[in-house]
Amino acid sequence: MKVLIYVNKLKKESENFLSSFCGILSEENVEYKIIDDKHLKKDMSADAVFVFGGDGTILALTEFCNKNKIPIIGFNAGKVGFLSEFEQNEAREAVVLLKAGKLKADPRLSLIVSYGDKEYYALNDAVLQRVYSDDTDGLIISVSTYFDDIFVDKIAGDGVIISTPTGSTAYSLSAGGAILSPGINACIMTPLAAHSLHSRPIVFSADSTSALTLNSASAGLFVDGKKIATLKNGDKISIKKSPDKTVFLRKEGSDFYLRLDEKLYK
Repeated sequence: MKVLIYVNKLKKESENFLSSFCGILSEENVEYKIIDDKHLKKDMSADAVFVFGGDGTILALTEFCNKNKIPIIGFNAGKVGFLSEFEQNEAREAVVLLKAGKLKADPRLSLIVSYGDKEYYALNDAVLQRVYSDDTDGLIISVSTYFDDIFVDKIAGDGVIISTPTGSTAYSLSAGGAILSPGINACIMTPLAAHSLHSRPIVFSADSTSALTLNSASAGLFVDGKKIATLKNGDKISIKKSPDKTVFLRKEGSDFYLRLDEKLYK
């Protein structure tokens, strides 16, 4: 068995965790390789990748794991850790369960976001929103939205979120969107601070291709929280379901609705 290890080195606990975890893997006779950002553009194979960090750390691995078909086992070192399955003190348990084949697959829908000639993977969301800087006026923006080339709405406000079920508990939820069950084949379009009462979140089939066209001077395109580009008037982005899913490995008794209760409601 071979596994990969990716840690968020900005976390204070990373060095101690990495040393301890490598010791556990050696004791359990599991081959391992520590990877960093330079490995994420490469083709690699492994039975799993252990990720130590917050949800943002896991999101950074989406494209790498999808393309290489490597499942993710997350250790929470963030504030919420909604995507993680284990706490830091459960490191040995995670390794033992993986070796015994007692972790279940939790496949999650991902998106491909196209802008110009480039494509980006998103596990959570793609967001077109106004930005505040010396180079922009910071005014509200207008975005025309489409599903399968059919016009849906022209949204004036702070922007628009196109979210997966996984991302429905993130930015979209904060903006008033519904929570989608992870296994549902759907996405949600959530307006950001819309200036019209008729602009409301819409749940739509993940098999549809959604598109956003900017009708304002400029706006920022963000994919899983990372700014990808600054769009100008008339620019368009296209969003479709990825053929590859992001797979998490979880305990047999892991329950999405229990995690909602533990992470969001307490």
